[in-house]
Amino acid sequence: MENDVPKAALLTSGPINDGGWNTIAYNGLLLIEERYGFAISNSENVKQDDQEAILRDYARKGYDLIIGHGFEFGDAMLSVAPEFPETFFAQVGGNIGGTLPNLTSGELRTGEMGYIMGRLAGELTETGKIGFIGAMEIPTIVDDVAFIEAAIAEYYPHVEVAIAYTGSWTDIAAGKEAAKSMIDNGTDVLIGIGDACDAGAIQACDEAKENIWFIGWSGDMNALSPEKVASSTVQSIPTLIDIFAQQLINEEEGKAGTYGIKEGVLLMGTWAPDVPEDTKEFVLSEFEKFKTGEYTRNSVMEMTKAKSDVVFDE
Repeated sequence: MENDVPKAALLTSGPINDGGWNTIAYNGLLLIEERYGFAISNSENVKQDDQEAILRDYARKGYDLIIGHGFEFGDAMLSVAPEFPETFFAQVGGNIGGTLPNLTSGELRTGEMGYIMGRLAGELTETGKIGFIGAMEIPTIVDDVAFIEAAIAEYYPHVEVAIAYTGSWTDIAAGKEAAKSMIDNGTDVLIGIGDACDAGAIQACDEAKENIWFIGWSGDMNALSPEKVASSTVQSIPTLIDIFAQQLINEEEGKAGTYGIKEGVLLMGTWAPDVPEDTKEFVLSEFEKFKTGEYTRNSVMEMTKAKSDVVFDE
């Protein structure tokens, strides 16, 4: 770093006030500002076609660390990073790191939290109908869905799983519409992996006459509806961004890292007060088995017969 004060920038595909995926990334930016003294900036709602231009603009302005928050930033970073060898580019949720010394990445180990979400949903449902609402059908989400479905099929064979994708990370109305349709069909547990769309799905849960549970993903969604959000499987992106900052400060070369429950990057969120205590204890005990190494992604894949083309080193 040439500057006395290091500079870090964050690019997100959605708004940083979505309460989920993008909010937790911005919290990570604030963390390294406080912890290491970074001067920070961010660009939100970045469209695919604008990614390269924004990355180049930050690099030309002398930013030391530029973070692309999401798998979708991978191609743009691979294109821009060779042009600015003194800038450290970091991708959240991908595996492009290590292809250049100034390119790093942190991949979140999928499957672990998919299994946990499946077990929690299976324990909570009374109607035998679970709904999954995702934003985009990208590989990381598809893989977690495979583990959700496999866990349900293995341990709750009487339970049906409906799947819908809104096609947007930001369309709150689409999330609400998809959730309402599932609720009208008898679904009483919804799992959301949709960023801002989750807010719409939670609104549908709040407005329903029936008792509907929502399980969050990426951020701790409980604050959006403390009574209806049973819990969340939280991705501690601030921890990951802190790792990126330490790599820069220590002048380490970029690498493709993989992080999950055991590494402290995947966590359980706040619990709703009315979740049955035995359900909560059971799910937390399953979560703990990943922390101790009793469970791994591969062992759970074998247990549940989950089908996945994604391979992680363990």
